[in-house]
Amino acid sequence: MISFKSFITAIHDAIMASNDSMTDKNEALLDKYFEASSVTDPNAKAGTPATKKTLVPKTVTLEYPNLSADGKQITTLVQVPLITMVPLQSSKIEKATLTADFELEIVGDALQLNFADSGSNRSLFRKSKTNRGTLEIVISPQETSEGLKLLIEGYETILKRQIS
Repeated sequence: MISFKSFITAIHDAIMASNDSMTDKNEALLDKYFEASSVTDPNAKAGTPATKKTLVPKTVTLEYPNLSADGKQITTLVQVPLITMVPLQSSKIEKATLTADFELEIVGDALQLNFADSGSNRSLFRKSKTNRGTLEIVISPQETSEGLKLLIEGYETILKRQIS
């Protein structure tokens, strides 16, 4: 048997650890679609570093067919940020669903749970002396953050300017 309080604490801790793990995974998107670079700041003042570390989007160069002013087909090279080419989905635990079948029993002043399979000990005519309970926890995806949406839209705008 396990105390109800210990059971809920263990579930809560597991959900929080899972949520932290998903947050780390979502932050890894930066490493996947951006690379570190150093940029010289032309407006740097005395006493501040002139070189700053920045993240630059990883890009691929694609050939894009276009029409010239006289109607001939020409090929334009377009720099496409990788982040604009893939659908992004981040996850967060909004609500967790865990279904567990257990027996409830009060021992002393504490509520205790028993996860033992008591189905084999039951008789068709004898009612169990313990109560049964179920707990539900649901995990669902989260919409992409506004900041990431705006960042992607900005890169998509730049991409549209290159091909129009």
